[in-house]
Amino acid sequence: MEGLIKEASELLAGQKGKSSIDAAIIAAGQKVEHYEIASYGTVRAWAEQMGHDDAVELIQSTLDEEHTADEKLTEIAETVANKDAE
Repeated sequence: MEGLIKEASELLAGQKGKSSIDAAIIAAGQKVEHYEIASYGTVRAWAEQMGHDDAVELIQSTLDEEHTADEKLTEIAETVANKDAE
């Protein structure tokens, strides 16, 4: 995660004053979301294998929230940010 934050900082530093900064922010945010989705998906699978049904439900709820956030970022990118960056 630290690497993603560092990468985002470097990316944004290169976008100062450009119309593409919103697209860069979204790209950085989606990388974080994808990392979280992968992490929660793995932990959910482990919990399921170990029979921790309560944990599976809680982790799945969080995983669903991460997917929703990623979808929202995609929607914003498709409707606003990437068009401004063109």
